Amino acid sequence: MQYDKADKKQQNSTRNIRLGILVTILLLMTSLGAMHQLIGAGSVPSVDALCPFGGIEAFYTLVSSGVMLKRIAFSSFILFIATLIAALLFKRAFCGQICPLGTLQELMGMLGSRILKQKQQVPLSADKGARYIKYLVLLLVIVFSAITGELVLRPYDPWVAWQHLTSTDLLNSFAWGLGILAATLLGSVFVSRVFCRYLCPMGGFLALVYPLGRFGIVRKEKTCIKCKICNRECPMGIDIMSVERVKSPECIGCNTCINVCPVKDTMVIEEPGGKSVSSRTFMAAVLAIFLLTIGITTATGQFEWKSASLQQEISKSGNFDSSQIKGRMTIQEVADATGIPAEAFKAEFKIEDKDLTTPMKDLQPLYGFEAEEVRVFVDKYLSEHAEK
Repeated sequence: MQYDKADKKQQNSTRNIRLGILVTILLLMTSLGAMHQLIGAGSVPSVDALCPFGGIEAFYTLVSSGVMLKRIAFSSFILFIATLIAALLFKRAFCGQICPLGTLQELMGMLGSRILKQKQQVPLSADKGARYIKYLVLLLVIVFSAITGELVLRPYDPWVAWQHLTSTDLLNSFAWGLGILAATLLGSVFVSRVFCRYLCPMGGFLALVYPLGRFGIVRKEKTCIKCKICNRECPMGIDIMSVERVKSPECIGCNTCINVCPVKDTMVIEEPGGKSVSSRTFMAAVLAIFLLTIGITTATGQFEWKSASLQQEISKSGNFDSSQIKGRMTIQEVADATGIPAEAFKAEFKIEDKDLTTPMKDLQPLYGFEAEEVRVFVDKYLSEHAEK
């Protein structure tokens, strides 16, 4: 059969550019996570300030009560807005073009391809049902975050665990997340993007928004040679060959199918009106949405590149609330902000003078108490002394 061949060199180059961007984002985020743990919380933002899913978890509480969930930062809402803008234009593009946890899985999948030569196929009956789990996870996280006022996913989140690999409380506070991370990485060796397929609540949310997106994958039936390379290479296991327009919310916008198709202009990115964009334009536009959003909000001082001190937290809200006390803060910082004598903390938690300037999360392995216990003590102390 005669057909116009796709520019294989350009396709390979586009795939390499995308992988380079993904790895750069992964390395940047991993470096920030390590710096937050090793250099100091006041100098580098935490993982909670740099994750768009936090905006989803905290949205109901913020709208209904005007209160931010514990640990959450306004920058999470900014990243969530950028993710939503990208979704309304390019569907689940965040998953395929930005997400660092997705990149980790993809890298493990590449390793698996080299070792196994061929990916394992999950039985269709099991695969189809298991894909609904991420929607259940999304629902449970939103409901329980609203009820408890906490980021309930945090201890179980594999990305949070990854960002705490250099933390002293990794095994204490993130043991579940570490286990899920290990299972995700190992599972991705055998099944492409296993966490994205079955468990990711962010993927579940974006899948719900998917129908609202403008640009999607279209297969031109007239020029398709039915080689099925697109099906074989799709990391989400979508049966692209059975449709002309990919409407599956499982599509993550990685555009792998476009960049492996051997026939020119057979797999394209197109909006319902017929306007198309190249995979490189798609990639550049998604990246630009995030860079512009972060750049503008950084310039206006809304994006948080430093964790706020307790005094700054109090200044922002106009009043003190013990929920503003976080594990990255020191006992001395809490004492100065609340007016409670440092000696009272020393007596309560059996710590020494040198421990007053150590972040509470680093004291936990030594003394066994966590920030929540400090919050309870502060509330009790202030209540008792207010009555006198």
